[in-house]
Amino acid sequence: RPSLTILSPLALHPALSGGAAHIQRTALQLARYYEVSIYTITPEPAGAAWGPLSERCRELRAFRRGPVAGSWLDPPAARMERSAELERHLRSAWRRDPPDIVQIEFTTLAHYAPLARAAGALAVCTAHNLAFLAQLRRARRERSPLLRARRMLGALSMWRYELRTLRACDLVITLSEGDASALRRWAPGLPVACVPPGIELDPVARNPVDGLVLFVGGYLHPPNVEGAIWLAREVWPLVRAARPGALLVLAGRDPPPQVRALAGHDIEVPGTLPDLAPLYERASVAAAAVFWGGGVRIKILDALAAGIPVVSTAAAADGLPLVHGESALLAETPEEFARALVLLLNDGRLRARIGAAGRAIVARSHAAERSGRLLAGLYEGARAGLTRR
Repeated sequence: RPSLTILSPLALHPALSGGAAHIQRTALQLARYYEVSIYTITPEPAGAAWGPLSERCRELRAFRRGPVAGSWLDPPAARMERSAELERHLRSAWRRDPPDIVQIEFTTLAHYAPLARAAGALAVCTAHNLAFLAQLRRARRERSPLLRARRMLGALSMWRYELRTLRACDLVITLSEGDASALRRWAPGLPVACVPPGIELDPVARNPVDGLVLFVGGYLHPPNVEGAIWLAREVWPLVRAARPGALLVLAGRDPPPQVRALAGHDIEVPGTLPDLAPLYERASVAAAAVFWGGGVRIKILDALAAGIPVVSTAAAADGLPLVHGESALLAETPEEFARALVLLLNDGRLRARIGAAGRAIVARSHAAERSGRLLAGLYEGARAGLTRR
């Protein structure tokens, strides 16, 4: 079978973020078509764990991050996603046995595309989101002119980096059609395809706790920190007044001090958990309170797949075919969001109906096997194009 190497800036097991979960699921699906190797960049390579990937992949290796490298004009996120150990290994290994396909996860690793192409591989970048668009959205929300200017400069730096490095790829995969359209507009001629993220539709194990509202987000991602704080400070007092006894759980990896400080008698901050399945089993409602960013929120898909009714902002639902009142409740202000949460908490039939409609969306558009099949088809078509060059 053809060989495929995945380069990831994230540890993949346990999958503590939506990005890691997506990479792991994608790798397991692609292992049906390819001999898959995965190389990750991590602060502690010796502690790397691989879980189910160990049984399905040919090679799994972790490399130490650093030192920081690249042009000073590049954004810090890209300069930090470097590994001298990894680069030495790739140059040596690919000289002896080059892969057929290199799948680069996140645009911040796209600077590895020339190395992949030099080895004769098809260079693919999975753009989980376009960071320059996310930074633009963040800048527009800033009230301080100084902070707004700083964010705009960051967006400009990321725009320059992403367009330059992505043009070195043979194919760019986006998770949302909005990001694909933006790339086609900003980089005409660049081969771009949208493949929605795939989710396993396991049998639903639901034992919801009355009044439990679940928010999940990796707190290394600033929009999740802002969303958790907004939910606890602006929305939850309104829910508390209308629905005494309700419980808000702010779950996710590495909560910073300002999120941990939100914990109280009816707000829990459990910290990093190796498995979120017990929380999804117990949640009555999922809250997706995010106001900027990009791509597709994998954690919303996880909630939908579990049959949990979701209350979401428009930004959090971007890229998903959610319809207000049918497959989710959409809200923007604290008052709207609180009303939606209370409505679902008080109406079991509505929870069941909206939860079932959300799960049906995952079955229709985000089944893991479908996503894997789409990717394999795109890769083989692109490889055929390479042989004709």
